[in-house]
Amino acid sequence: MKVRFAFSVILSLLIIALCACAPQVTVTSTGGPTIEEAQAVSSFDKMRIAVAKFENKTGYMVTEGMTDMVVSALFNTNKFIVLERENLDIVLQEQKLSNIGVIDEKTSIPAGLLEGAEFLVLGALTEFEPDYKGVKTPLGGAKTSHLALDLRIVDSKTARIVSSVTVKGDATDATISTGVLKYIGAGPLASGLSLWSKTPMDGAIRLCLDKAVDYIVTHSLKKGVKK
Repeated sequence: MKVRFAFSVILSLLIIALCACAPQVTVTSTGGPTIEEAQAVSSFDKMRIAVAKFENKTGYMVTEGMTDMVVSALFNTNKFIVLERENLDIVLQEQKLSNIGVIDEKTSIPAGLLEGAEFLVLGALTEFEPDYKGVKTPLGGAKTSHLALDLRIVDSKTARIVSSVTVKGDATDATISTGVLKYIGAGPLASGLSLWSKTPMDGAIRLCLDKAVDYIVTHSLKKGVKK
């Protein structure tokens, strides 16, 4: 009886251990329009914008992830038609395959239907300081991280800069209350930024990008631009 009981306990612990090691998948939904809603919008019902990859003027390789977060946040506002520009070569390659006759005509994609952006969002990361401020004591310490991003909104027809601003983010806490953020969620940071996850820089990134998106939303819908 004791042997059978011991075997049952060991078997139960083994099952628990296996379950704990099982692969896990997490899906973070950030809202935004559905596929049907996005495709149903007329090209003239909303302003068409595109975001260029942020220029990096710091020694940290983080701008690609920050650009991705801004693009996703702008799409999720459901206020714009956001056009892909960073990976446009993939779209063009798919159209090229259709044009050279290697794809079934029933599913081929016609060329020449790409939409032009009315406004371009250009950005430059000018400051990225994980150890911006800090105080150390025998009982511990506190660290503040800081970053700054220069933003320009450009009229693509004339190349005229219609708006420009510098947005900054400073944070001491590793986590930021979702109530403080309007557009950037509390989900995982984009690829390339994971090193700073759950650090003060995590909070600084979210605050800065949230201010940036808020600025784009506010100023792109003014100056006579179509809503």
